[in-house]
Amino acid sequence: MNRVTISIVLVVLTVIGLCTLGFFHAYERKEVDAYEPAHGEARYNRFFALQRTLEQLHVPVKSVTSLNPVQVPLKPGDTLVLGAGLTRIDNADAERLADWVSDGGNLILEPGSAEIATHTPLFDHLKLIQSKSAGFSCTKVVTGDGKSDSFDLCGTRLQPRSREDVDASIGDAKTGYVFLRFQVDDGTVSLLGSLGALSNEGLRGQAQQRFVRRLLDPGFGDGRVYLIYALDGPSFWMKLLTQGWPALLASSLLLLAWAAARGERLGPMIPMPPIQRRALLEHIQAAGEFLFRRDSGYTLHSMACRTVLARVRRMDPICVTLEGDALYERLAERYRLDPALLARAFQTPANAMAFRDSLAILARLRSRP
Repeated sequence: MNRVTISIVLVVLTVIGLCTLGFFHAYERKEVDAYEPAHGEARYNRFFALQRTLEQLHVPVKSVTSLNPVQVPLKPGDTLVLGAGLTRIDNADAERLADWVSDGGNLILEPGSAEIATHTPLFDHLKLIQSKSAGFSCTKVVTGDGKSDSFDLCGTRLQPRSREDVDASIGDAKTGYVFLRFQVDDGTVSLLGSLGALSNEGLRGQAQQRFVRRLLDPGFGDGRVYLIYALDGPSFWMKLLTQGWPALLASSLLLLAWAAARGERLGPMIPMPPIQRRALLEHIQAAGEFLFRRDSGYTLHSMACRTVLARVRRMDPICVTLEGDALYERLAERYRLDPALLARAFQTPANAMAFRDSLAILARLRSRP
């Protein structure tokens, strides 16, 4: 290895060493929290973060989409967070929820619009808020002494029927309340203008976490927590049978009409046409055989010759004045045929074979222009 090669290798190694040293000198390791888009159950379950948090705190919790007693066997001390589907609760479920709250259950829900909520079966049994609301607004909720220990609780303002049953509240009587907690016999009902603080995005803040902990405090640790993020309505088939029967009837009639149009006939619609005893060619052949048997084909041959001559003389007027060999020569020249062959065609045939040959030649003359 010569000196030039050694110098180049040393320079390259020096540059690589300097780059490596500069990278490790300027490199600083930091931990950065990166929020990824929600996937899996977190995409449709707005209480998924709350569920996982309660599971880490060893609190029995379950996310459901139904109030079926088999899936949601409510007992005294349990907590039910109703996040959607308030208008889908029927009278039977509303009565069961009201009795469960009276026996010691803890209900947390978002009424939404007071005008609509007060006309639902659940609020007809609870009778907690007035039918009028004070609009939508936000209230700052302070949960600690630090700067990050507060958040804005937004939602529809509510007005209670009676202040005597209110156990806790956020707001005032003039502008309305964004949070109300009622003591109903042995249980509690907590109403929020919005459940955003309990959702996946809302629980990222420490202030919201402290607020949710206090919100769950009446039944925290005493029973099971049920999170209803969506309430299913009647099944599709039941709704189709009860409300979609006009469409089903029309579709059935169209299907029957199509089947009748495309199906096979059970019987003929019109009488079958009578079967002919003979075809046209058979009639012609029978007539020709009859005439040939009468006079050995002389009449047919004579008629064919007259027909061909009449057509030839009409097409070529010179043929009118010609007869015999002169006529045959003229026809042979015009139609490019043998004169002797034409002469035999116009002569009376001696037998059936000669008759067929003569008619074949005459047919060729008749078909040519």
